[in-house]
Amino acid sequence: MRNTAISGPSFQLHTPRGKVECVPDEVIVGVEKDSFSPLTDTGGEVVERFDLGNQLNSGGKEILRIKLENGSDLAESMSRLSKMPGVAYAIPNHVIRQESDPVGERMVNVSGDDESIPNDLVPGLWGLKNTENPGADISAVEAWKVTTGSSDGPLIAVIDGGADYNHPDLRANIARNDGEIPGDGIDNDGNGVVDDYFGYNAYDNNGDPLDKRGHGTHVSGTIAAVGNNGQGVVGVNWQARILPIKIFNDEGVTTVDTILRGIEYARKRGALITNNSWGGANFNPAIFDAFAATPGLHIAAAGNSGGDIEHLPSFPANFPLDNILTVGATNKKDLPAVFSNFGRNTVELFAPGRDVLSTMPGGAFGLKSGTSMAAPHVTGVAGLIASAFPQLGPEEIKERLIFSTDPLSSVAEMSISGGRLNAARALSQDSVAPAAPNDFWVTGSNARSARFSWTGTGDDGWKNGAATAFEVRVSDQPINEENWNRAEPISTPRGQEIGQYHHAQYRQHPQKEDTRVYAGFKAVDEVGNRSELRTTVATLPSIPVVTEEDFDQGAPGWEGDGRWQLIEYPERGKVWSCQPAGKRDGTYNRLTSPIVNLEGVKNSFLRFESRQDFDFPSLVYVDVSKDRGENWERLDRIEENGRWGKREYDLSKYDGETIQVRISSEAIAVAPGEGTIVDNFEVLGER
Repeated sequence: MRNTAISGPSFQLHTPRGKVECVPDEVIVGVEKDSFSPLTDTGGEVVERFDLGNQLNSGGKEILRIKLENGSDLAESMSRLSKMPGVAYAIPNHVIRQESDPVGERMVNVSGDDESIPNDLVPGLWGLKNTENPGADISAVEAWKVTTGSSDGPLIAVIDGGADYNHPDLRANIARNDGEIPGDGIDNDGNGVVDDYFGYNAYDNNGDPLDKRGHGTHVSGTIAAVGNNGQGVVGVNWQARILPIKIFNDEGVTTVDTILRGIEYARKRGALITNNSWGGANFNPAIFDAFAATPGLHIAAAGNSGGDIEHLPSFPANFPLDNILTVGATNKKDLPAVFSNFGRNTVELFAPGRDVLSTMPGGAFGLKSGTSMAAPHVTGVAGLIASAFPQLGPEEIKERLIFSTDPLSSVAEMSISGGRLNAARALSQDSVAPAAPNDFWVTGSNARSARFSWTGTGDDGWKNGAATAFEVRVSDQPINEENWNRAEPISTPRGQEIGQYHHAQYRQHPQKEDTRVYAGFKAVDEVGNRSELRTTVATLPSIPVVTEEDFDQGAPGWEGDGRWQLIEYPERGKVWSCQPAGKRDGTYNRLTSPIVNLEGVKNSFLRFESRQDFDFPSLVYVDVSKDRGENWERLDRIEENGRWGKREYDLSKYDGETIQVRISSEAIAVAPGEGTIVDNFEVLGER
């Protein structure tokens, strides 16, 4: 029986960002473990609990699904819940829909080549062996000389729309749950799911993950269609243990609680690797917590909007978690697929994702496109690495995947690695670290940046070709081996030739005082071996203050309309606030600065602190005028809610002008305690 029913159209919650589709009368709540009692005062009850286990990142937290009384005001209930003791968040039970194929699915007949090895490496499997553009593939044939996978290898969970576990080219590689007797209607292993012999259906909460839509079956075939069996196709792994977890129904629809059940099941079954060829545009703290608390490597598709996900996020791809690895898609010509999302600091690598041939339900085969098809190539190689090197953990597998990529100029600025998946290099036997250069030093600095430079070293000491990659990290404290991982990484080029001179740029917002930046360097090879640490330090000069105001002595020249007031704030003194003591009319409120004279000023820069407190994600804008308020240009829309944050903006385009700054708070609700607060306004610039 299904735990969450969507009967008819899902509920539409209206927010300042548009309509959000969600399950009627349900709320997902993150709470401190064992701190929450049934919610009689909210008119609802806890109908499901998600245990995050004992992982360090779970922080003693659990997630609850709460069923409200029919017809409850969802927004009001979430607001009330979020203010209760021990509650970290209260969010709707969102509905998420699986992306459609950006190119279009095609069914095909396959025929093998008796001379190929394996005998089911058919010509259509260009991602494994590209005969049209040799080399524009993942070098699978070379990788298979090391390993073809293992029937007792890592458990690989495919969190998707299920799988056709009866498909003749998948059946042998579907992991069996030996604790269950299939079809007897009994939960033999006592894990709460009846007859989960082939996997788990999290949507209907039962043991049958059969896929009828095709997406999950296609993904599973790329990872591990049975190899060298004289039929169909071959996956990256000839042998494997695939665990189908069905989170989408056969119409491609899922909900947050379903996803939580699926991730929890993967954790409890002990999956080392998960494939996540799905996503949504909204950050979801419950799904974030579930991934953070689940050991293993979680491989995620970057999404198919053709955009930079650093600006238009997709989740789980954008979750800032070390155990997430995000994948973009390439085509047969080793170019980024036109639909593929990208991100210089968010997408780790690219893999084949256009016109990918794989298994389909009912024993069929077909072509599909998307980053959904790129991610399972990477998942498959992760499985090969774990089979060949069973002593490696998820972090080490992830490093091999990233550092072993083939560098491609076409994706150099679109991903962290700047490259496309290479299975053979990921399986390299290499225990010799690159050499450390003797010339890691500062070759330039100003108020906004410092340049660090070094000479490229070899893969093995000073020989066997150039080191694959370089890591430069910065900190406000001297860097050593103990704090290396806590320092902030900055973007670096890939290695090309021994002896080549390289540079990395650290950038900061201008400061009122000189800044000392400590930097550390390591060279890295294709399997993650690192050189000795080298360090240096840069001093970035201060930039003068043009104007600053902490409001403690009043606010001459400042104008606040609507609900803006100059008030005393605990531990801060006077601040501007549009959080009234009582309700007031009007929802649009503007705070305008006095004129700031930037004549004779270069590299001007704005900084202030603010806090937004709203029951809904309301709109807060920062604008600039250079004609005394006749016209305004937008600098930013602030979305951070519930905590103080430092807002920093480059004003150099206004150098030489006289300007004003305006902060506008458009509040959906005007209850006491809701609105924006502003403090410590300053403009810096060189004269």
